[in-house]
Amino acid sequence: MYKSNSESKMKRLLLALLLFSSPVWAEKERIYYVHTRPPSSYSGTIGDDGFFYYFTNSADRFNDDICKIRIDGACFVKTDVPAKIVKEGIMKTPNMYWCSEAVIQEAKKVQTPSPRNYFGYGTCTENGWVLE
Repeated sequence: MYKSNSESKMKRLLLALLLFSSPVWAEKERIYYVHTRPPSSYSGTIGDDGFFYYFTNSADRFNDDICKIRIDGACFVKTDVPAKIVKEGIMKTPNMYWCSEAVIQEAKKVQTPSPRNYFGYGTCTENGWVLE
């Protein structure tokens, strides 16, 4: 049986869409959240399992048994602390709020300027990032 060229192209397109939409091939975009900075950034992310993963740059960061999530090569270690997204760009663990970099940058635009605000120093709250 003869198939038209356009039918063959359509099948290839559908196959490509299926392959690249598969979770095996498509990596979920992860967001890096910050609780406070400085003296150092206390940061992490939320896993698909609903738990908090903290950032580490220790020597263990090269160990895949410890680094359960990687964002741009950065290592995040799983904890038993539950986490959830409470609104876009803000994550909550039982006792803390965590803001995405987008939320921090927006706060820098609208809050009163100071020399420290250039670096986005502050703390994440339920209402967003509060600059120092």
